[in-house]
Amino acid sequence: MNLQLNDPTAPSSGEMVNEQSGFPTASPQPIPVSPMGDPHHHRAPSLGEIHQVIEAEQEGQVNRLLQMIRQQQLELQRLQAANPNNQNQSSAVDDSSAISERSGHGTPHASSSHVSIPHIPTGDSGSRSNTHRHPRSSFDLARADLQRRSRTPSRSGASPRLRSTSIGGNSEDWVLGGRDESAFYQAETQMLVRENQMLRHRIRELEKQLTDVGTGSPVAHEPSHHSQSIKSSTTGDKEDDKPSTGETRKISSSTLVQQRHCFSSTTAARADFTHAVVGGGVVGLAIARQLAQRDGTSTVLIERHDAIGTETSSRNSEVIHAGIYYGPSSLKTKLCIRGKNLLYELCDKHDIGHRRTGKWIVAQNEDQQETLNKLHALCKNELGVPTRWVSGEEVERDGEGVQAACALESPTTGIVDSHGLMLCLQGLFEDAGGVSALNSPVTNITPLGSKPGSEGWEINVKDASTGETSSITTETLINAAGLGAAVIHNMIVPSDKRQKLYYAKGNYFSYSASQPKISRLIYPVPEPGIAGLGTHLTLDLTGRLRFGPDVEWITDPNDLAVNAERLPQAIGEIQRYLPGIDASALVADYAGIRPKLAGQDAVRQGKGFQDFIIRKEEGYEGWVNLLGIESPGLTSSLAIAEMVQNLLYGSEKSL
Repeated sequence: MNLQLNDPTAPSSGEMVNEQSGFPTASPQPIPVSPMGDPHHHRAPSLGEIHQVIEAEQEGQVNRLLQMIRQQQLELQRLQAANPNNQNQSSAVDDSSAISERSGHGTPHASSSHVSIPHIPTGDSGSRSNTHRHPRSSFDLARADLQRRSRTPSRSGASPRLRSTSIGGNSEDWVLGGRDESAFYQAETQMLVRENQMLRHRIRELEKQLTDVGTGSPVAHEPSHHSQSIKSSTTGDKEDDKPSTGETRKISSSTLVQQRHCFSSTTAARADFTHAVVGGGVVGLAIARQLAQRDGTSTVLIERHDAIGTETSSRNSEVIHAGIYYGPSSLKTKLCIRGKNLLYELCDKHDIGHRRTGKWIVAQNEDQQETLNKLHALCKNELGVPTRWVSGEEVERDGEGVQAACALESPTTGIVDSHGLMLCLQGLFEDAGGVSALNSPVTNITPLGSKPGSEGWEINVKDASTGETSSITTETLINAAGLGAAVIHNMIVPSDKRQKLYYAKGNYFSYSASQPKISRLIYPVPEPGIAGLGTHLTLDLTGRLRFGPDVEWITDPNDLAVNAERLPQAIGEIQRYLPGIDASALVADYAGIRPKLAGQDAVRQGKGFQDFIIRKEEGYEGWVNLLGIESPGLTSSLAIAEMVQNLLYGSEKSL
């Protein structure tokens, strides 16, 4: 399992490397190739230039603080050598590798005498390397991380690095699927903002260290940020003999002790982690971020793919739903309304791309108009969600080419950059000390104790890059695996309790013509028996139109190929409310899959609605199970995270 936080042999974002010319340049960062990526996407030079200007000022401050800390540290060592009896009364602060100041000669700061700086490879600051290092075993990565986090210099001499938490075995940045260039640049901006936030956080940590060292007081607290070294309970780390590929291995007892101190301070201290969240989509990220913020706990996020959010979370309409379609007592309604408010707050706070576009649900006949009347009354009398009636005259006047007898407006509906949202959640999770294990499919889960889970959980994980299997233990288990949630569920329960998911693929179609120009989302009135909200019109943050999803029942949850043969049917549905559409400008774009708890037959019989399952499983300790998390899962994600935390630590019951 890829538990490596950083590669100690490579410079991190924000660190400087020296070119052969002698001038410092920003360290290169590889861009992994996404299967969804557009080969025409390029990095915007202006963003990098802006980032480097801001970074230069912050690096200078970090360098000055590091130099002052080193001077204080050397002075403390000199005093301790002169008075050995006082050596146990003060502790030196960890030393981080220097960030070369931007000077004409690019001379790095001198390091402390007992810390050696590893060789830093050079690179072209104007490009990103796509070279992949030879994969190391998951426990080699874990040991490297433990050495990096230890206050005691490792035997290899590698000093702790200033960098963000890596999210996979290849130490690559997460990148979005390239549906349009604006989304790519938004993700780039989010990454640069995050790097600057981490530098500022690092500066605050160094200032605190300097204060502690300057007063001669021991550094008794453990820093919360992952870029900071964490105190180890041992002075050495003897590596285990490496077993053959495919063999299940455990960390040695000494390393387990280190890992508990590095990642967890639970009272039981019997497990490697306090929380293990399986699934790195938007819901899993939200839960992991929520739990990682709890004091004295540790959280690991386990994702089978080599990047976060590669399934349903990045293949949807990116709509912030108002919460108007489901019954007032359903989890979908409660969590959507709460999640919508939390999501808008998070987007405003962290500058995540979003827009309150509003939405029209359009009716074409009297039956559909009656459906809208009932929906309007539900929102007004029971849900407290604002809606507004739109007459046929207003539709004709202000509808921008939309055709309808009437419409119901939902002003709180909006759109969000789902990729930027997941980048933000990942950053907040890792800033809180969370550990990401990507490219790590779960192969087996065993509840421990006389009552299943009462003594924790053992999770076996296969490293997809090496083929070897490793195991960790956790006090609590959260199944947020989305399309794979039933697989995780069925690993644990007896055969008569197994769960089946049904998969509804939704095909999306992009629109390249300049007309019509629509400024809001347009949805048809939901029809019974289709297992969805109809082929609707949505916008991206640049204003480009796209249509979908339809509903295509499939058996393979990995079948993400868009079905172009369904385009004629989609055109017919779109022309009902947008007759002026240029059908020749519509092309098949991408597809996403919704995990459903009811299949096609149940939908045809009018029994298709199934609420979210979010519950502590009866008969088990410390297991929260999430099944059937489809729409409005993106909107509900932050509220789902709150609910999971309440189920683990509060008095709230499963609903």
